[in-house]
Amino acid sequence: MSLFGTYRLQELVNKGGLAELWMATDEDGQHIAVRKMHEHLLKESSAPKLFNRGCEILAKLPPHEHIVRYITHGKIKKFPFLALEYIEGANLKALILREDPVLGELLSDILYAMAAGLEHLHDSGVMHLDFKPENVMVSHGGRVLIVDFDTALPLPKKPEKLDKNSGTPGYMAPEQLRGEPMDQRADIFAFGLVAYELLTQRKPFAGDTPEDGVRNILDDNFRIKSIREHNEYVPADVEQIIMKCLQRDLFARWPSMTFVAAKLRVALGVKFVAA
Repeated sequence: MSLFGTYRLQELVNKGGLAELWMATDEDGQHIAVRKMHEHLLKESSAPKLFNRGCEILAKLPPHEHIVRYITHGKIKKFPFLALEYIEGANLKALILREDPVLGELLSDILYAMAAGLEHLHDSGVMHLDFKPENVMVSHGGRVLIVDFDTALPLPKKPEKLDKNSGTPGYMAPEQLRGEPMDQRADIFAFGLVAYELLTQRKPFAGDTPEDGVRNILDDNFRIKSIREHNEYVPADVEQIIMKCLQRDLFARWPSMTFVAAKLRVALGVKFVAA
């Protein structure tokens, strides 16, 4: 255990590219999470700006049941930090990899919660731009929360090119990979990728290497298998909703997560199981 300002850092939970995440206690003895920037990135001009921008975007977001709760952010000594609610659980990537039974129990809840969380982000004028299984947490009590806003940006009124293309290539939309104008529909494509993986335990564009997966996203001749080919228990209307999210042409996707969430709210009245 070590002191970091008024926080007691109890356990290192995770290390990412930009920061490390600690389970900590505040001065009142309450458990929280503290993200602390890596020391070797402090002198890089872009890293602190990226970290702080993500903190500021999260700070301005209206609270939502499927978005991690912001507490505060700032700098302690030389380290930028972000204090958040502590989520006792696992991210969706870990649950998929170990084929955790909780996926079968909470499948519909996770799918709808992800859509509702992204809908709230977009309604609040924010694009996530790094939506992937690692950035969806599922608590031991079954709460589903979207985390990590380092790459988030204000939502443009119409598709715009980004100055810098950040995110995870295997979960990017074609327009994002190509550096073309984009908007909230990049998140809708990423949602489709994560939902497909959740329902089938397979990546729709997977190849022998991660680079193959990116090439397959960009290749108009590469056709993904339908969800029901992998998991016959998924209702046809759920499959149709998700496959529309995965259209390469952003104008062929759902125009907003509001449509996706509303359609799923109706379709998920049907019970189904994991593949």
